[in-house]
Amino acid sequence: MNEILLVQAQNAHNPPRFFIQFSPYNNTQSSSQCFINYPENSQNYYVYTAAVGKRPNKNPKQFFFAGEWINGSSRPFIGVATYNLTNHLSDSPNSCANSFSYSIQYLDNYDHQEYYVIGVEPKGLLAYGFSNAFVTIFDSQNVSTLESWNSSLTWSNSSFIPRAVEISDNFGIIAGFVQNDSKERVKYSPIIYLLNFNSSNRRPIIVDKYIATATPGTWQDLLTYSTANIYSAKNSMSISINSRSDVLVGMPFINRVFLLSVNISDPRKLTYRSRNTGGRSLGNGKSVAWLDDGNLAAILVNTYSLMYQWSSSQIFFYDMVSTTYNSNSTPLSVFPNYHQLVPDSFSSVFLNIISSPTSLTLMDDMGNLLIFNPTPPGYFPSITNTGSVPLITSEEACLPGMYKDQYGINDCILCPTGTKNPGNSSIKCMLCANESFCSLGSVDEIPKSALENIVQVIAYPKSPESTIFEEILIGNMFNIKEGHCVVVSPLFWALIVAAIDVLILIVIAVLHFCVHHQKASRVKKKIQYIFKRTDLIGEGEMWLGGLASLSLVVMVCFACSFSNMFYHQYPFETSSGSYFDCEQLIRNAKFETGLQSLAIPRTHTEKPMFDLLDEQNLMLHVDFINTLVMCDSISLRGLFGTTWSTIRWSTCENVRSILYLSIPLPFQLISVEIILDDIQIIGALRIGLSGPSYEEELYNLKQFNAFQSFSKNGDILAQTLNVGLSLTKVINETVPMKGEESNYTGIYIFTPKTKSDNLYVSNDQYIQSTAMETVLKIEIDETPFFEKD
Repeated sequence: MNEILLVQAQNAHNPPRFFIQFSPYNNTQSSSQCFINYPENSQNYYVYTAAVGKRPNKNPKQFFFAGEWINGSSRPFIGVATYNLTNHLSDSPNSCANSFSYSIQYLDNYDHQEYYVIGVEPKGLLAYGFSNAFVTIFDSQNVSTLESWNSSLTWSNSSFIPRAVEISDNFGIIAGFVQNDSKERVKYSPIIYLLNFNSSNRRPIIVDKYIATATPGTWQDLLTYSTANIYSAKNSMSISINSRSDVLVGMPFINRVFLLSVNISDPRKLTYRSRNTGGRSLGNGKSVAWLDDGNLAAILVNTYSLMYQWSSSQIFFYDMVSTTYNSNSTPLSVFPNYHQLVPDSFSSVFLNIISSPTSLTLMDDMGNLLIFNPTPPGYFPSITNTGSVPLITSEEACLPGMYKDQYGINDCILCPTGTKNPGNSSIKCMLCANESFCSLGSVDEIPKSALENIVQVIAYPKSPESTIFEEILIGNMFNIKEGHCVVVSPLFWALIVAAIDVLILIVIAVLHFCVHHQKASRVKKKIQYIFKRTDLIGEGEMWLGGLASLSLVVMVCFACSFSNMFYHQYPFETSSGSYFDCEQLIRNAKFETGLQSLAIPRTHTEKPMFDLLDEQNLMLHVDFINTLVMCDSISLRGLFGTTWSTIRWSTCENVRSILYLSIPLPFQLISVEIILDDIQIIGALRIGLSGPSYEEELYNLKQFNAFQSFSKNGDILAQTLNVGLSLTKVINETVPMKGEESNYTGIYIFTPKTKSDNLYVSNDQYIQSTAMETVLKIEIDETPFFEKD
């Protein structure tokens, strides 16, 4: 494939033929494509490979092909097919077949080759053929001759078996296996050769090599490659070179893709840069390709078990300029994904990818083709099953919460955490306010209050150390510390009054000893008279007693006030804060709490409270936060026994990118499944339960209103969610001080029993998802115990 044409060999067709798609690759009209039968309409040709130059002249339009003549004895061949017209194809169905001519050369001195690969130099005029037995040069401008020689004259190790080759302007890369000593455990070793070309005769010369050794102790280290000399798709390799002389080599049998480089001005050194290893499986690097002038790498990853059982196929696109390529690299995008699905007419087993400088073609194991065309910033290649051959992508605007700021075939990417894209811009994401919630892939900035947790049940305070009121009163009267304790301390204010008494004594002393005047004597006597009237100690006989009585009055007033406020601290549930106490923790109650089994029979006084809790009608509330999902994409199911049946919501609305959903529960303990048939991103989740209050004589059912949010910075909500909620009854019995019946209050609390990490996915995980819907399953059960207070 290049910017002029795409060629596919179809050996299985009867008769065998080539499919040719001319550029531009944005349409599949019959005037832009055709089929031509193999030479002589013969079924005796088996084509191994077809190749074109990456940067050819517009004329001649041609492609090379190589394979074997399989009638009787096998003979390798190499050929070129040249398009003889300079103008575009006509609408005539026969014009294509009649406009191509073949030139073929046979290698009569050689028989069947397990591996036979060809590489075409970028201008598309010269093709090199490589096998274990021979090397050839086929010049399309001199098709009457074929230059060939024994491969031992080229390979430094004559056992070399080529698997893949790519030719650049002034060097080539070829990869394959070399045989080791028969006594060694490892029979063959994978190797990569750097080729230069003799300036006089254009013959390839090996100037450097890289041996792909396994890391000791890994599963790759156990491989022996005993069947490397026999054709097997398991031992395939792939190579791609970009314009900067960066080299990708895929070796799926060890699950690795190597990134190498060559100095373009002096191409005699092959430099290892990094590698990407896909874990304990096979298939990473089944095929590799460069795009966007070498800025983007496409890696076909076919995941196989170590027994070579296929499980999945994906294409990973990597930004090779902005990020480092290694085993920890995060792909820019992955195909297929939730909005780029494999068409129904296309197999899920991918076989090969090839690229032109801008486009990429994918072939499945049935020979179907899918061409990815580049799209401008703000758009991604959308795939629709149009029935065309081949399938061709079209541009579609990025989804809200995503953006794309460059031209290419890669998908849009999620807006980073702290940014948003509500859908009115597909090229960039906008910054969110610091105090808002903007998760990965946000469509709006959400106030953090939308994630508020509501917990109704609080722990009882610590019981007083003493239940004797006199001890509590005395402890409060003579307690003096700092801060709030000073303000409420009776002793502090009594000392203040005592200090005032001392000042009055000083005044009286001054009037008595220092001021000898009749008026001063009258003032002194009047003060003494007043304080004799306030004397509580000497029963009105001592004015000094009156001064001391002021402090006593302060202490008594504080004692009365404390006693009254302490009395109203019962019952605890309806009392206000004990601000009159130094520690503000004192309560007029003795607390006890514990867990009891629900299997224990209830007393006749407790049973009504349990009945009220069991009969409380519950409402399930689910908030999908930071999403554009609408109510018309929601369906609900409830599990009734063993059957899932449709249920309905009472309210549903999306307000400022929060989808509020309220569902009346047919009974308390139930499993509910919420299906969102939409591919929109969801940033976070908030689940709540509510129920009405009810009061009946001595029994008070509290209003139930509790919420729990689920969010994780840097991640988004997964598309398969399982949340468990456990309800626990909390029964409070308030025993009266004397002679009355106990009062009961009851309320539910719920506890999430799901590991929250299982609810989120990272950017790397999300871009690989192919789910077209989000499914939330909420299972509500009850703990086998209750809390008795």
